Amino acid sequence: MEKEKAFLYIDTNFSNDEALMLDMAFRSFNFELVGLSSIRSQITADAGADNILGLNESHELFLPIAKGYEENLKEDKMATKAGDIFYYNNHKDYLEEMDVEDQIYDIAQDCGKIDIIATGPLTNIARALDKYEDLEDYISHIFISGGNLYGPDFNFKEDPQAINKILNSSIDIFILAKNLADGIEVTDSFLEALDRDNKNKEIIERLKDDKDKRFLYGPLLLYLVEKPEAFIFEETGVKVDDEENVGEMIRVNSRRKVYLANRVNEESFLEYIEGKLCK
Repeated sequence: MEKEKAFLYIDTNFSNDEALMLDMAFRSFNFELVGLSSIRSQITADAGADNILGLNESHELFLPIAKGYEENLKEDKMATKAGDIFYYNNHKDYLEEMDVEDQIYDIAQDCGKIDIIATGPLTNIARALDKYEDLEDYISHIFISGGNLYGPDFNFKEDPQAINKILNSSIDIFILAKNLADGIEVTDSFLEALDRDNKNKEIIERLKDDKDKRFLYGPLLLYLVEKPEAFIFEETGVKVDDEENVGEMIRVNSRRKVYLANRVNEESFLEYIEGKLCK
């Protein structure tokens, strides 16, 4: 009997690697993508949502997309790494008018169970959990790109209270620490050989041109969702420092464990990207 596809929700921004992850997710047949939201990170949540909408539309998809938060749980405006850029014009579709926490809850309840990919600060999801006490019952797994065992991480630093709220939930948590993705070399020749079309050509070119920030955090997180057997995990308790080294992930003796990815087959991962983009 064929295994049922998971319902997947993506909470993200629109850095180069996140854009490539979205392009790959829109091409995937291994899960049913049920909704997306933006969060302030690389650029503002407003610009992120607009670009997600445009890329989604270029794939001739019309998924529900909500603009997420610019402020963390303490109501402080979160930082961005770059200025806003709007890559798509003349949208036919529109962003959802409802608040992002309402969208997450409504989609999760309608689906019965969802998995969530989160590549930025965890504010949207934490606010949804705050607003709807039974939301935990509708989330099977959260896959997080962020954290660093050797110093503060940008995403966790911008809203440590949000990630700690999620770590203390009953949801199964998988964390892809940034230092794992940092170790994967992305060469010019690899990017040059990737299949291009009018949906992803500019995304791949931006990755190729940005030699100092050529990361694949987003695609690696999508790989973890689709091919968890390619990773080695450590089951451990963790929390995020919100007092001294704000944003640093710390191991703790906790009853609640998370799955921390600490090794991956790099060659298989790069082959996975090539396969996703194959025409």
